[in-house]
Amino acid sequence: MTEQIFAEVRGLLEQKRLLLKSGTIVDATIIAAPPSTKNADGKRDPEMHQTKKGKDWHFGMKAHIGTDRRGIVTA
Repeated sequence: MTEQIFAEVRGLLEQKRLLLKSGTIVDATIIAAPPSTKNADGKRDPEMHQTKKGKDWHFGMKAHIGTDRRGIVTA
């Protein structure tokens, strides 16, 4: 599927006379965490943050996952 996505992007760029030689497809996933402070410490996890996606607010952590055309995954 990665090759199909790169081919589609390459086609769109060629229509605009731009050139794509290499790149990475990135997915920024939000990993949800409970926003509650009702735990033993009475605090939220300090590594988690609030973020807005579209019109909705989420509490958690972002995971940026990328892959190149060979399917090599980076985080």
